[in-house]
Formats: sequence, C-alpha cells, structure tokens
Amino acid sequence: MASTNAHAYAQRLAERFSLIGRVALIGGGSRGIGRAIALAFAEAGADVAVVGRTLDALDSTVKDIRTMGTQALGLAADIGLAEDRERVVGETIERFGRVDVLVNNAAAQPSLGPLMEVPEEVWDRLMEVNVKAYMVLTRLAVADMLQRGWGRIINVTSSTGLKARPGMGEYAVTKAAEIMLTRSFAVELGQAGITVNAIAPILTKTDFSERQWTDPNETERVVSMQAIKRLGRPEDVVGAALLLASDAGSFITGTTIVVDGGALA
Repeated sequence: MASTNAHAYAQRLAERFSLIGRVALIGGGSRGIGRAIALAFAEAGADVAVVGRTLDALDSTVKDIRTMGTQALGLAADIGLAEDRERVVGETIERFGRVDVLVNNAAAQPSLGPLMEVPEEVWDRLMEVNVKAYMVLTRLAVADMLQRGWGRIINVTSSTGLKARPGMGEYAVTKAAEIMLTRSFAVELGQAGITVNAIAPILTKTDFSERQWTDPNETERVVSMQAIKRLGRPEDVVGAALLLASDAGSFITGTTIVVDGGALA
C-alpha cells in the first residue's frame, strides 16, 4: 500500500511540472543551454519551436524532440532582424496555434575587451540582440498569451548582469537590462496570468562561451569564485527552466534564478 501511495503522490507532483498540451518557442535552440531546455520541455510533453541561425544547425535538436513523441519546428532566423522576430512568432502560431512559453535565449557575443575600447558597432549589435529582441519577442508572444490568460516568459540572462567582470562590460550591461526588462514585464503582466522570470547562469561550457572556458586562466578564475568547483553545464539550467515554465512555478514572477555554483553566495 505504501508503494502505491508513493507512486500516486509522485505522479501528482510530476503533473505539476508537466508541459503536456503546451507550446514553447525557444531562441538559440540549436545548441548549448537553448537545446538543453528544448529537449527538457519536449520530455515534459511540450511541442517545441526552436530558433537558430540555420536549419542545418537545428536539425539535430528537431530530430531529438520528435523521438520523444512531441512535435518540433525548426526556424532559421536572426533575431537581430525585426522581420525575423515577427516571423518566428507568426510561424509558431501558424504551425501550433499558440505560444504558451517563450524562452528568450539567443545572444550576441561580447568582445572580451575593456569597455573603454568596445567598438560602437559591437555595442549596437549586443543591444539589438540581447535587449531589443527580448523586448519585441516578448510583446509579440504576449499578444497571443493574453487571449488565454496564461503564459510564461523566461529570459536566459547571465550572472554578469548581477556582478561586473573584466572584459565583459558591454555584455554585462545588456544582461543587467534583461533583468530589469524581466521585472518590468512581470509587474505589468501578472494580473493577466502571465509570469516573467529570468535565469542567470555563470560561465557554462557551451559553444557560445568556448573562447572563455578554453582559456585555463579564465576557467580557473571563474571556478575559484564558486562553491561548487566545476564549470556549469547546459543541463544545470534545465530544472529552473522547467519550474518557471510549468504550473509548479505559477506564483513566481519578476525573479532571477541564479545558476552559478554559489559564486554570488
């Protein structure tokens, strides 16, 4: 009897984290953190549209999602372009009929140089992709969510948005802006049944950050700040994302979950 009851309780708990019947749109879904979140959402039952720069890059993610029995859509786009931002939301709705969960995750690369020397074109590109695109995609997705009174926005930001680091100045500024964008949208959309939250990983071993984690000095510097003495992995972000996307996180909004191995503790 005890094992039967335990199974029933476990099933009930799993239902709170279920995304069955939901549709997720995930930026930067071809690799790294975006891919890990996309696969986790599919495992939880969601149909998933993933955005990347090329369809070839998205092919593996799309195939892996479909093996889990849910539907997948690959969308080649540059979210730094206004027409592509509108298109990815429109094509997701056209294919699946709705957008329930938006994960803003795509980002432009930092220069890894002093803030005093950052070229203006690099600054402009980061602001366009890391800030404006997050804002516009949120507004486009929310327009659909408002029709049902339910929605989840998850902004993948960075611990650099909370603590400045040398060589990451312009990137940190955009990540700090994403955190305030998260809070501002949360305040405005809470009464409509839409939660808006952020996840802030520290240096994570992905293709995006390869220039950093392949530098032994940088790796040593980052890990030395952490209570957990290893680099972050994409799957470390998955639990927070699933919580924020599901009914289990329905009373969480306007917050930033830091996934940094205790570096900011």
